[in-house]
Amino acid sequence: MGKIVSKKEFGELIGKSPRWISKLIEDGLPTAGGGGRGVEVQIDSEAAISWLIAREVRREMGEEGDDEDGLNSASTEDRLLKKARREKLQIEIDTARGRLLPADTVAQILVSVAAVYATQLDALPSRCAADLAVIDDPATIRARVFEETRRIRAATADRLERRASDFAADLDEIDRASGEDGPGAAASDG
Repeated sequence: MGKIVSKKEFGELIGKSPRWISKLIEDGLPTAGGGGRGVEVQIDSEAAISWLIAREVRREMGEEGDDEDGLNSASTEDRLLKKARREKLQIEIDTARGRLLPADTVAQILVSVAAVYATQLDALPSRCAADLAVIDDPATIRARVFEETRRIRAATADRLERRASDFAADLDEIDRASGEDGPGAAASDG
């Protein structure tokens, strides 16, 4: 507990008028007592200062007194605008360095992965049916299925590596055509 002071003393302590302190009390500034007719308000200075600090932090974080857009002051709006500009610049830098791919490119790669898996999995029954039909031992069946799934994973990985190499070669060709450094610049970044 801090020193108990009057509204006037607390105002002098923080450089504000008693009227301003009254407004803070209406907004929730903690008091230690008083405030009735003819009874001076008593303010615990430690609790009040902690409340003021927390209030300012909430205001800067945009959690108090937000208007409908989530902005309550010019400084908050400026801070959010600067943050958006930094994020946009970082995206542009990452794209230029080859760390980000366009969404349609990622979609093509994912469709390619799905097609590889689908093709391999669709062929699984025809490759294994004859072998598994004559086996009575569950452990042997399990081993054969694991062997086939490992083969599918290896074949898929090989096709994906080839696809990635082709994609990298395409990017290098685009970089050369546009006069950029090619893979060396992105590789040295990270």
